[in-house]
Amino acid sequence: MAVSRTLLLPVLALLTACQPTYVFEPDQVASGPGGMVGNGEPLTPGTFTGGDDVLPEARPVSTLPNDTRPPDCDADCVAYCNGAGLRNPVNRGVCRSLWGVGLASRPIVQAEACRRLFVDMLGRVPTADEAEATCSGGWGATVKRLMDSDEFILMQQRRAADRFLYSNEVTSLQAIYDMDRLVAKLHRGLVPYDLFAAVVSAHPVFTRRYADPGDKAEALFRQFLGRPPFEHERADMSRLYKLWHSGYYDHPQLGMRLPDAFIRFRCLDENGALDETSRGECASVLWGYNELIFTPDLRASRDPKLGELTLWSGLLNADEWAKLQTPGRILARDLAFWERAVDDVLVQYLGYELSAKVPEVREELVRWLLQNNGDIRSVHYAVATSAVYLQSAEGASANAYRWTYGPFKQVDAEVWIDSMSRNTGFALPGCDHRLSQPEDLLESGSVAAYRVLQASRWKLNDKGELDERYSNLARTLGGCPENVVGGRFRVVSILTTATQLSFVQQLCNPRLDPKIAGAAVEGLLPSGMSTSRAVDADVGEQIATHQYRMLLGRSPDDTEKAEARQAAAQCALTRCSAEEFARPFCFVLLSSAERVFY
Repeated sequence: MAVSRTLLLPVLALLTACQPTYVFEPDQVASGPGGMVGNGEPLTPGTFTGGDDVLPEARPVSTLPNDTRPPDCDADCVAYCNGAGLRNPVNRGVCRSLWGVGLASRPIVQAEACRRLFVDMLGRVPTADEAEATCSGGWGATVKRLMDSDEFILMQQRRAADRFLYSNEVTSLQAIYDMDRLVAKLHRGLVPYDLFAAVVSAHPVFTRRYADPGDKAEALFRQFLGRPPFEHERADMSRLYKLWHSGYYDHPQLGMRLPDAFIRFRCLDENGALDETSRGECASVLWGYNELIFTPDLRASRDPKLGELTLWSGLLNADEWAKLQTPGRILARDLAFWERAVDDVLVQYLGYELSAKVPEVREELVRWLLQNNGDIRSVHYAVATSAVYLQSAEGASANAYRWTYGPFKQVDAEVWIDSMSRNTGFALPGCDHRLSQPEDLLESGSVAAYRVLQASRWKLNDKGELDERYSNLARTLGGCPENVVGGRFRVVSILTTATQLSFVQQLCNPRLDPKIAGAAVEGLLPSGMSTSRAVDADVGEQIATHQYRMLLGRSPDDTEKAEARQAAAQCALTRCSAEEFARPFCFVLLSSAERVFY
C-alpha cells in the first residue's frame, strides 16, 4: 500500500523538529528556559538615585531611647524625617528609628567601607591603590562602577549556586549553566524579579532536586516567601507539580548519562484524552483556577521503568515552559514575595534582618523595587549606598541598636583564598560553582566533556588530573560546596584556624624554607628594593607600608608604623635582610583577624 507523499512529508518534518539539537561548544553549554527570557533591553537605565544622600544630624531630644525597646517616633520625629530630603529608600525607612529619635549613625571610615564593598560585591579584598582609584567620586558612582563589573555578576551567580544547590550529580549540567545564565540576566537588569521567580519555579535545577510534588511546593515557598506553606497551601500547590518526574537521558556527545527533569502525562484517560474525573488532581484552586495538563504527541516516549509516556524537558517549547511556570507567577502576586526579595538583599549586605527590627525599611524598598520595574539591581544599589551599610563597625556597643553601627561579617572561603592569591601573586587554580563534581566530566572519556571542563574554572595538572589544591583548601573552610546534600558553611574552629595558618605559612614562608614554593618575595617588597638589603627602622616601615597597602587594602596608622619600626630595629640586631623581615611580616598580616572578618 503506497503512502501518500502529502501525508508523509509533514510527519517527517515534525519528527525532525522534535529531535534535540546538540550544539555543545564549551561556551554554548546552557540549554533551558532561562535562554527564552531577558533577551531585550534592560528594565531600567541602571542609574538610580539616592546614592549620595546628605545625611541629617540626629534630632535633639530630651531623652535618648532605651535600646531595650523599639524607639518611639513622635509627631516631631515624623516631621523631621519627612523634611530631611532623603532619596535613598533605606535611609528614608530607617530615619524614624535613627536620626529622628535622636540616635546617630557611626562616622564612615573610607577604607573600611571600600573594603566592605569590594568583598560583598566583587568577592575579594582590594589593594590600597585599587581601593583609592575605585572608591572615588561619591558612593553612588562607586557602587554603580562595581555593579557594572563582571566580578559582581560572578558573585551573584555563586550566591545563587549556594541558594539553589547546584550539583551536576543531581541536575543536568546544561540546566545548571542555563540557570547561571538566568541569574546573570537578573543582575544585569534584563529580567524582572517576578519573571525570574516564575522561570525558577519550573526550572529543571529546581524541579529535579525535589522528588515529591509537595516537597517542590514547600521549597518554592521557602525560597520566595521565606516560610513553609501551610498544609492547605502545600496540598494545593503540589497539584501543579504533579507532572514533574526525575529521570535521566544519555547525552550523545558528552558520553554521559545526565540527570534531568521530565514531564509525565497525568489526569488523562487510557486514550490520552482529558479525564474529566481526575482533571481536578492537576489543578490549583486556592489562588484562582490554574490547571496544568499536557497531552502526549510525537515528542513523548515510553519510560521503560514507569511504563508510561514521558516528555524530556529539553523538548518543551516556550509556551509550554510559560504554562509550567504558573507556581512562580502565583507567588509573585503576594506582597510577601516582594518583601522576601528585598529582605534577601538586606541580609546579604548587612548580615542581619533589619526588616524585622525596622519594618519601614522593607516597605520603602518594596515600593522602590516596584517603581524600578522589578529590577533587583535597584535594591542592591539602595542597600550598598545606604547609611546603615556605609558606617563604621568600630566601637559598637553590644547593647546598642543594631542599625546604629555597620555590619561585621566573616568572609567566605573563596573570598579569603582569592584575596590571598591575588594580593600576593601566588597562582592557584579555582573551583567552578556550576560543576560541583568535575570528576564526572573527566571520567566520561569524551572529547566534548573534556572541552567543557577545560573551559570551566577548574584546572588540570601536568598529569591531566584535576588540580584540587584550591578545592581541598576551600572545602575544609566550608566553601566550594558539592551541594549533593548540604551546602556552604562558615565556622571558626581549631581545624579551620590550623588550615588557614598552614596556607598562610605556605604563602609567606616565614622560615625561608627552600622546600616551600610560596609567594615571590619581590611582591612582598616595595618596588626596586633588593631582597638582600639590610633592614633598619626606615626600611622596616617601608616594607610594612607596602604590605599593609597590598595585603590589607589600607595604609598603616601611626601605631602600626611604630610597631613596624620597632620590629625592624630588633631584626637589625641580627643583621637581617629585607626578605628575612618581609616574609615573617607577611605571615603576621595575613594571619590576622582582619583577613577573616570585615
